[in-house]
Amino acid sequence: MKILAIGAHFDDVELGCGGTLIKHMKRGDDITVLVITHSGYTSATKKLSRKAEEAHKEGLKSATCLKARLITLNKEPIILTPTEKLVLEIEEIVNKVRPDRVYTHQPEDSHGDHAAVGYVSLRACRKCNEVLLYRSNWYVMDNIQDDNYYVDISGSIEKKISLLKMFTSEMKNVNYSWIDFVKKQNSASGAKVGVQYAETFRIAKMFHRL
Repeated sequence: MKILAIGAHFDDVELGCGGTLIKHMKRGDDITVLVITHSGYTSATKKLSRKAEEAHKEGLKSATCLKARLITLNKEPIILTPTEKLVLEIEEIVNKVRPDRVYTHQPEDSHGDHAAVGYVSLRACRKCNEVLLYRSNWYVMDNIQDDNYYVDISGSIEKKISLLKMFTSEMKNVNYSWIDFVKKQNSASGAKVGVQYAETFRIAKMFHRL
């Protein structure tokens, strides 16, 4: 099975579907991770920063652990906009990878970069058979009840946490609070379907020949 996981920034796919990607890896599936921005930034208001070079090294380390191919478009974060040019750039990669399943952002995400990537991904992946939308953060969103696809990651949760810890350039900015938060969210999702930990998605497209 060919898998394409699309994220706006380095660490997005690990946060949103890292446990699921680990399961794909263990199954021997072919995984490609596409990161749209270089992920470097400086926030004057929060006095935070992240170096693009460091983020890329962390993303490459994570991709190596997932036995995944890493592709980056190096777009500027924060000001990312859903242009037709970006749709075509992603579509070109989709046509090369020819994925059986795509994981990408929800276009309703309250983070602008995430929403932009979610929107253009749906356009670029319109010919793909399976497209699942994930959350890489848990800001308040009005579609919080719409997740309708659950993956049991009970056997992958610790490996997922180890992937998240690789992104020190971002985790240190939030004092590693995301680690505990994500684990609790995956635990809460698991409780809904009777497993210890689960990742949830919203199905944008699912096609099977019977």
